[in-house]
Amino acid sequence: MAQDTLTGAFQGVVSDSQTGAAIEGATVEIINQQTGRNIQQTSDSQGRFYEGLLAPGLYTIRVAMKGYQARSVEQRLLITYAGEVVPVPVSLDPLPTGVATATPTPAPALTEEDTGIRASINRIDGRRGGSFTEEEVSRLPIGSITLVRSFDELALLLPGVSPPPETLGNVAGPGVGAGVGSAGQFSVNGMRSRSNNFTVDGSDNNDEDIGVRRQGFVALIPQPIESIKEYQAITLLAPAQFGRNIGAQVNAVSKSGGNQTHGSIYGFFNSSQLNAENVFDSSNGNAVVPLTAGNNQAVLLCPATNQTCLVNGVTSPAGGQRITVRNQSGAKDTFTFGQGGLVLGGPLVPNRLFYFLSAEGQLINGSREESFAVPTVSQRGFGNSGATGIFQNSSPVGNASVISFPTTGRADAVFSLYPFANNPAGIYGANTFTQVL
Repeated sequence: MAQDTLTGAFQGVVSDSQTGAAIEGATVEIINQQTGRNIQQTSDSQGRFYEGLLAPGLYTIRVAMKGYQARSVEQRLLITYAGEVVPVPVSLDPLPTGVATATPTPAPALTEEDTGIRASINRIDGRRGGSFTEEEVSRLPIGSITLVRSFDELALLLPGVSPPPETLGNVAGPGVGAGVGSAGQFSVNGMRSRSNNFTVDGSDNNDEDIGVRRQGFVALIPQPIESIKEYQAITLLAPAQFGRNIGAQVNAVSKSGGNQTHGSIYGFFNSSQLNAENVFDSSNGNAVVPLTAGNNQAVLLCPATNQTCLVNGVTSPAGGQRITVRNQSGAKDTFTFGQGGLVLGGPLVPNRLFYFLSAEGQLINGSREESFAVPTVSQRGFGNSGATGIFQNSSPVGNASVISFPTTGRADAVFSLYPFANNPAGIYGANTFTQVL
């Protein structure tokens, strides 16, 4: 069987329940419960049957043989087993003597162990990761970590996966955007987000520029969760059919239509008024304050012709103008998010042709308070002399002294790139410059 990341296979052995002997010539029907697709096979001389290239989903495997009680088995093919063969052993009970046919035994309903944790445990190799079924994708409370509904948040529930730095409006959701100093994605085993490989239905879904999932032509709009059937993330030791990157192998399987018409309309709203305040969001006021030096004295802007201000400006501000800065650390960061859409799927030609539509819109408004470390006034001079200057003798034999501020045009150009600190109570102390983005 060709290795891929989307389909799997069933392989079983039909045997006599009393003797254990293989049954040759048994009729095997593999039926997809969603689409009604019916595939027929015949067991070989060793009682084996095989069918590959099967999409993830719930299947009914019905086995019949003359002289035996027909039997049906339900088997779920998870994305976890994509590219692999799932064993389906079937044993048939012989009919009593004189009985030619009997009512087929209905397939027993799958138990919680068959569909839950036990069914998803990897018992084949050493890979690490996890997958989420359609029921889990639709029922898990997505948005509690990233504040937006994105199916890639499911990866954050797996071991070894860390969330990205927060972005505008505290939105750290994968696929939302580049944000501030963040690729908008998650880190796996300490690697960069560019190490992750994203696929949808086995096809490449990577944005080559910023290392995120490609979601649109002009914007990173996440694919609606309601359009996802299963989600898988392999965080370590991915099998051979995966490649490209050494980080996580993340694959999402889209829903498709079936023989029954299903649809939903949904909406999601989040706001800063519904969430706790960020622990790093300081509230030190939003006032204009004078810029002070290390000795807590005002910093003056002196005209070049005013020698009195230039020499004695620190203690005598006559002729000088105080430099002021605005402390932008204000109240709680503002954030509002609205998300809504619809999905609809059903048959065009039953058992043959189906349709599935999904549409979603998002509206995000937010601001975020960010703090950066910048040089203080004192640190802008040689030997922390930016505020006081350097005392020098006016002549080798005299006692008079002058204050000089040795500098160069290149040094001034470099320091001009850094704003003055405006939030001395911030996380970097006197070096804190706070700005609302």
